[in-house]
Amino acid sequence: MTRGEAWTRRQLLGAVGPVAVLANEQKGSQRGGSAALVRAFDPSGSPASNDRLSTLLLVNPNSRPFEVLSTPKGDGTATIEMPKEKFDLAMVLPVRDFGTVYLHADNAGAGYSAAQVSGRELVLNYEFARSRAGLVRRYVKSAQAEGVSFSSGVMSRLEQGEAALARATAARETGARVGHSNDSLAETMWAGEMAAIERARHRIARQGPRPGFLFGAAAFGYAKSDEYARQYGALLNYGTVPFYRAATERVEGSPDYRNVDAILEKMAGTQIITKGHPLVWFHRAGISEFLKTKSWDELKRSCREYILRSVGRFRSRIHAWDVINEAHDWANELGFNQDQLLEITRLAAESTRVADPTAFRVVNCCLPWGEYVATGRTYAGPLKRPARTPLEYYRAVEDARVPYEAVGIQVYYPGQDMLEMERQLERFFVFGKPIHITELGVPSSSEGVKGGGALPYENVWHGTAWSEQIQADWAEQFYTICYSKPEIQAISWWTFSDSSERGGSGLMRSGFRPKLSYQRLAKLLASWKEG
Repeated sequence: MTRGEAWTRRQLLGAVGPVAVLANEQKGSQRGGSAALVRAFDPSGSPASNDRLSTLLLVNPNSRPFEVLSTPKGDGTATIEMPKEKFDLAMVLPVRDFGTVYLHADNAGAGYSAAQVSGRELVLNYEFARSRAGLVRRYVKSAQAEGVSFSSGVMSRLEQGEAALARATAARETGARVGHSNDSLAETMWAGEMAAIERARHRIARQGPRPGFLFGAAAFGYAKSDEYARQYGALLNYGTVPFYRAATERVEGSPDYRNVDAILEKMAGTQIITKGHPLVWFHRAGISEFLKTKSWDELKRSCREYILRSVGRFRSRIHAWDVINEAHDWANELGFNQDQLLEITRLAAESTRVADPTAFRVVNCCLPWGEYVATGRTYAGPLKRPARTPLEYYRAVEDARVPYEAVGIQVYYPGQDMLEMERQLERFFVFGKPIHITELGVPSSSEGVKGGGALPYENVWHGTAWSEQIQADWAEQFYTICYSKPEIQAISWWTFSDSSERGGSGLMRSGFRPKLSYQRLAKLLASWKEG
């Protein structure tokens, strides 16, 4: 999701209409045939809006959203149809003095079932508070067993949150239960994040420096400015260079690599390791016009030729490649079925290794929570079949024994707290491959583009508006969590420098003036090198 349109989470999950009907028809066998009423309230105790309720997801134990959407009724209520399997709940909701993120409920670790919930009214604030308190308590206990000593701030917030939850459990009136639940969330959301960061810092101190760790960004502007190159090299040791076929090869068989050549020439003599991105991408930015008229066999041959040509030409200078991007249905403008997407994944991986036997191959994904499968809608519009989440795609890749070296994950404006981000990243560890955070970013301003603009960041992690301070805090915490995990071996912030002053997600302002996020990361990375 690096070029072209991007949907806001609210747009993505609010696109009910015929798309939701189609998805529900296709997955009717998942339904349990019973419904429940849910209620949600904002931090002031007022009923949540229909827009908020439209973000409600039912998620299975394998982190896949069900293709069943809530039906908002107004006045903070909605109905949800129960699946046959156990499920968890997730919904975007503001938390007082914290921010606006997805809240998660798993029935205090047990999951919900249609038999338990059918005919009942669930007060979501209470369900979220109950599950969050239980999660954080379990997390703290597990970390203490590995030798982590938490600060009084973590423990005090957790205990205050649990006390508020006890008051919510004892309350008989909905208003009182909601108020105490909101009080609990206002403590346990912070407690969970603080615990995750303190645990990560403990692990970093224990493991010491990681000299091979890759810190990168998209280096697309590296050749255009000496100041860009200087600031880039002062912070980063890894650079992503562009191979978008729609731009690189407008005429089949006549690629134009001048941009890549210029970047590599300017990087000569530096310690920056380069990666090519992406060799195959069925997003409009990656599809040359001539590909659109080809048969399946012709398209495969053409993709193979482009890979062999590109990788072979640069094999002495580029050894890491995003061999395919977002093939878990999100970028599938030519409408391939899932078997075809798996086949082209294999072709991309194997052809890259033919062209360079030393190549390090990354299979890249976006939207790691897979929210889009609830509507069956991708960036290009509705699918005519159920979508596959990134986790399901990687399972299929593994089952098919497709050869590759690293799982690539994009993390853009996720609308999740740090503890939930850690938990979701760890779900990808099951494949036994190194994890590369290939693209990420959050903005330094909400001005000018909030509410349906090109960047889907209307859910503000902390506070009510993005700022340089909040962006820097987010970057420092996310990098700390990632660096603490041996499974994660690379992080690439996508936009190195803003193209404008308004709402940018770069580490630099236009004019190559470092933001607070750049400065904070520079200090953080230096401290890790020193151990």
